Amino acid sequence: MGAADKTRVEEQTDRLVADSLATQGVPERVNYATGVLLGAEDFADEQHYLRGRMGRAFAALYGHGTVAGLRVSCPAGDNPELEVFVAPGLAMDRLGRLIEVRRTQCIHIARWLARQQDPGTSAAERRAVIDAVREDTPGQQRLVFDVFARFAVCPHGKTPAFAAGPFNATDYVVPSRLADAFELTLQLAHTVNATLGQPDGELAVPQPRSPKLEAMLAALQGIDDPVQLEAARRLWCMESALDAWPEASPLNPERLPKLAEHASDAEWDRVLLARVSVPVLQADGNTFPTLDLAGIETIASAAAPAAGDLREPRWRDLADNGLRPIVFNPYAWRGAV
Repeated sequence: MGAADKTRVEEQTDRLVADSLATQGVPERVNYATGVLLGAEDFADEQHYLRGRMGRAFAALYGHGTVAGLRVSCPAGDNPELEVFVAPGLAMDRLGRLIEVRRTQCIHIARWLARQQDPGTSAAERRAVIDAVREDTPGQQRLVFDVFARFAVCPHGKTPAFAAGPFNATDYVVPSRLADAFELTLQLAHTVNATLGQPDGELAVPQPRSPKLEAMLAALQGIDDPVQLEAARRLWCMESALDAWPEASPLNPERLPKLAEHASDAEWDRVLLARVSVPVLQADGNTFPTLDLAGIETIASAAAPAAGDLREPRWRDLADNGLRPIVFNPYAWRGAV
């Protein structure tokens, strides 16, 4: 988790979440007038109002996903720890909050696997790793991980303040700053069942739009008449806007429903960055997997891709950035065509 100092920080609940999903009330601004006494809660409310309005607009206009940077890489060659590198960049979560990473972050897959075999790790956690081994191609086993980013509010720094509550303390302190921090997580990619519209047992794939909107978009490709095409495109845009209002999860009104890439409802605020596929060896269905060094070396020595290959570049790399949601403004380009 990133913050402005090196000390360990504890995350603070962001009241913006509950306010963004509230079904009653309206946004309120602080009303300033000469002679009015303002307290700390008034300034906090002012920040909350501005953050809420900005987040609501961002989420409604742009959705969520990567805005700039945050390329994930896991080189197959000369990388014994299988370090996953997350480059600096900016993402936007589903509430319009900006997740900013200012320097390259690293996650060690080899250390993660070793930690799952520690005596302190539960049998259920070890079993989850064993069961996650896939063999999509005969003789080629692999573990698949997802890398997520998440917005976090982390108070840090201490400054003297009046004691809160029924206390009489002369050494009372409060955090002097609230960091718009981030959390990066590496976790096993989960499988889905047919009820989610994807093949049973396959790895979850993010769905950019509802099936209805995807079908409407596909239908546009078959319309040749310009008038009909414009009418169909306008209808698709209208339906996209009408379906965009966030609805709280029926299981918990203080969070959004999970997306296809989320393994549980608690992960609803995480933004997918990349999927990492690691060759492993497993003797049988009850054996903990180990890294397939020969398989990794094969990837590291792979030939260059053919010219004109437009797929997301993964040459000699275990990370795939192509599944992530993207926030893209086509009018931002100012270079020569």
